[in-house]
Amino acid sequence: MTANSTRFTLCELPSGLWELRPTFNLKVGRTGVTVAHYLEENNVSWVFGDSRKADISLYKNDAGVLTGKRVLFEMKRRLLDRRKYLSLISEPREIAPAAYLLEDPRHALAVAPGNKFRRMYFASEWRDPRLDGWRNRLDRICWIARPLPERVAWAREISRAGIALDIYSKQPWPVPEWKGYAEDEVATAERYRYRIVCENSTREGYHSEKLFNSIRSGCVTFYQGDPTLDLPHAAGAFLPLTVEAVHNRQDLGEDVLGAVERFMFTDAWEIYSFKNFYDRILDLSLDLLGIR
Repeated sequence: MTANSTRFTLCELPSGLWELRPTFNLKVGRTGVTVAHYLEENNVSWVFGDSRKADISLYKNDAGVLTGKRVLFEMKRRLLDRRKYLSLISEPREIAPAAYLLEDPRHALAVAPGNKFRRMYFASEWRDPRLDGWRNRLDRICWIARPLPERVAWAREISRAGIALDIYSKQPWPVPEWKGYAEDEVATAERYRYRIVCENSTREGYHSEKLFNSIRSGCVTFYQGDPTLDLPHAAGAFLPLTVEAVHNRQDLGEDVLGAVERFMFTDAWEIYSFKNFYDRILDLSLDLLGIR
């Protein structure tokens, strides 16, 4: 976004599962600028709670706002509030169908935008993928995920092919490759050359932080998401999750690592940065407030 010269106050309303306050000490890019500093540079006063002095309110539709009744309650609350508002939809459509059905696309950012909403990208800090030591890592595939039936089937197929696989999750998998819970996802992945990443939804362009977290861990990533999803910014930096790709991982890995290096050490990675995350919120806020 271009620098904003008009100060405004945004009020973040409480959410059942997540708040943005903990991100304020994180870096917006590869420099030392924090989220808090970046917001101040852009003349944004970000407050928490229900401030009547705010110019615009920020609502978050997450797993705590699932039912149509709850969404309607929130919408009635917004109408009574009479302030401008925007909303973040952080769940796939299967989990929060009411939010996608009832939210006004002019006021919302969503992780499964389809053709209706503006996209929201979950953000993570930049991290050196440490590719120089990639060959010193475990020559195995890492998988950090819940044991859904189709994933268990994939794990068994990989095991039958004699490919070394280690699986981590809180919930046990019914396969011997399950190793327990990984307390630090990135630190765990950094021990491995390869990683499998499956989205929780493959519809409506759903895209989470999972792929970027694997790439910034320096893994050659096998990714399964919406087959219609276009990710030109990360072209070549991952492989599709297919039997062929998994079997040919050693031959394909070098090209992927080259693409990972280009992605992480150029501006391409910034689509997953906190700068981009907050820019999208601020851009929509400025549009709704009529400041530009």
